Amino acid sequence: MKRSRSVEWAGFTLVEALMVIVLLGLVAAFAIPKLNFGAYRINAGVRGLAGLLARAQRLAVTDQSDVNVIFNTSDNSVTLHEDANNDNVIQSTERVRTYPLGEGVAFGLGGAPLRVFAPAPLTFTHEMNGKPELIFRRDGSASENGAIYLTSTAALVSARPTDGRDVEIIEATGRVQWYQYNGSAWVQKF
Repeated sequence: MKRSRSVEWAGFTLVEALMVIVLLGLVAAFAIPKLNFGAYRINAGVRGLAGLLARAQRLAVTDQSDVNVIFNTSDNSVTLHEDANNDNVIQSTERVRTYPLGEGVAFGLGGAPLRVFAPAPLTFTHEMNGKPELIFRRDGSASENGAIYLTSTAALVSARPTDGRDVEIIEATGRVQWYQYNGSAWVQKF
């Protein structure tokens, strides 16, 4: 007489897998519209700009020559000019690189009030070719105290004060710190 063996199957049925997928879709449908991707983008833009300014300062100290940071408000980008002979003139032998602020990020306040400096969105008095400029010197110091206001491109169209960010540079040390407007006050983030 033959004995039958019972076979046990492990795993999920197709119906169970489809139910899980449908439930995940419903949860995502309710959660995704509540995410503020603009805030993530503006924070990434601020961190990128702060990193770029720190890089410019390190280059100035390492190369022992000025590094000019030029702010292009028309196309929301920043240009680094490694000024080898410290004459504040871009020459063909000097390295020049341009970096965008990031998708959805622009110079401006977006409805947030000024924090300390005026006028906005950039407070630097030095200029190169009609554009605001900050210079990092070989000792790591900056040419002046200043602020750079960033916001989302959406906030430029319809004021959204909570998209406001303020990146400040301390002249004596070249240190960069940034603030976020929370709707009622500026809060230091870095």
